[in-house]
Amino acid sequence: MRTFRYSSLLLLCFLTAVEAASQDSAYVERHSIWRQTYSEALQNPALMTHAYLKPFTELSIQTDYRHQSDAFRVEEGTGFLLPEISASSYVRLTPSSVVWGKAAYANGQHDNKVYNNVADWDLLYPDVIADSIGGDSKRERYLFSGGYAAEKGLWMLGGELKFRAEQEYRTYDPRMRGIVSDLSLKAGAARKMGAYHVGLSLEGNIYRQTADVDFYGEANGMGELQMTGLGTSYVRFSGSNRDIFYEGKGAALAFDVQPVSHGGWQAHFSHAIHQYKRLSDEYNSLPLTTLYRQQTSLTFGWRRQSAKNEKALLLYAAYDKRASDEHVVGTSSGQDYPILMALTMYHQHRWDVGATALYGCGDWHLQLKAGYLSHRESYEYVERKVEYARVYGELTAQWLKTLNDDWSLNIYAKGGYAANLSHKIVMPYANMSVSIRDYVNHNYKYQKASYTQMQAGARADYKPQTWAVGMFGEVGSAWQFCSVGEHEANLHLSLGIIF
Repeated sequence: MRTFRYSSLLLLCFLTAVEAASQDSAYVERHSIWRQTYSEALQNPALMTHAYLKPFTELSIQTDYRHQSDAFRVEEGTGFLLPEISASSYVRLTPSSVVWGKAAYANGQHDNKVYNNVADWDLLYPDVIADSIGGDSKRERYLFSGGYAAEKGLWMLGGELKFRAEQEYRTYDPRMRGIVSDLSLKAGAARKMGAYHVGLSLEGNIYRQTADVDFYGEANGMGELQMTGLGTSYVRFSGSNRDIFYEGKGAALAFDVQPVSHGGWQAHFSHAIHQYKRLSDEYNSLPLTTLYRQQTSLTFGWRRQSAKNEKALLLYAAYDKRASDEHVVGTSSGQDYPILMALTMYHQHRWDVGATALYGCGDWHLQLKAGYLSHRESYEYVERKVEYARVYGELTAQWLKTLNDDWSLNIYAKGGYAANLSHKIVMPYANMSVSIRDYVNHNYKYQKASYTQMQAGARADYKPQTWAVGMFGEVGSAWQFCSVGEHEANLHLSLGIIF
């Protein structure tokens, strides 16, 4: 951890020293919601040669706060407080080559998590270790990323590295601790073909997490649960304090077609596959479960930017599939535990499809988004199912203005509604313990609900012409109201300097 922190600080010093660029018209391209119309394409590092017109370096200190009056999802808790310091930079080395990078450190708290004793619950679900007591946990995260891209003739080439180290722990019973290392490498290429850039990128990922739960109370003989989905657990390896670790690997491919000029048709397609094994350290790295995840997304549309206005219409679809194998383990022979078979017991299918329309004129932008969400989970035996579907819509407005030579202002607001269309649950309630029944029903109550969302914020940048460094401040708040009478509040505060 210390080595990574020092490396991050050295990167920050290097990027700051390379170039100190004054604030200019690039402020608009960095903060306008128009950027969202092509942000997916910039996941290809080769296309980062055209990401910004001018270089910049930004140093900031920020904090994010979330609180729910009742946990919408038990495993995610009732909220968090996460202060963070970060530095990000985009530097043009030559007219045809750029470097960019980011370094960040965050240290905060996660509140009232239950049935979840791992970091990265969203990656590893449903194969997590858990207990029914839960509590607050401390969270610490280090993040580093850097990339390089160059353009030569009709070709653009680029590469990017990302590394995240994170730990989450609790200092009282149940004493959970999860330590994560997550490394991704990406390479991309793009070629100019007529009026379009056609790009392809490949990404590889290596993931590892060690996780355990300890109980030090004299009268507390409880152990962790090896959860397997929808309230089920691997009974044979639950109930005692075991050390678990996860090994993950994955790959992703993305294809892009983007207009070279300010308008035209565009397309983005990506497909990613990941695998996460849960292994028992106590039984010679015995694999207990294997989670397979596939994510596919497609965005297709048209955009046009002129001196008078900006227009875009995009259609999108995203599919997320999870399947978890439980390994049936035989009787041990010496130190070996033979795996007799693997049974695919858990399935999840999630679809999100919709359309986005954006119009900008002068200092104003309006964006309208509407879509349909379908979520289905099932466990094979004894049969369990949870399903729900929603339609949603949201409207975003932004006023982005360079007031004078010293001040720039960004004000935005968003409102939306997600209405439940259908829901269904099938559970063997007669064979479920009271705590598991309450846990499953609690989550389902919020999955089948409808939600109203509101968000607003403002950012002000100040940089007199005689200053080499500018300052900025940002405040934002978001609220979500649930049809069952609960709510969520979010707050974001940020202060920093920009070169």
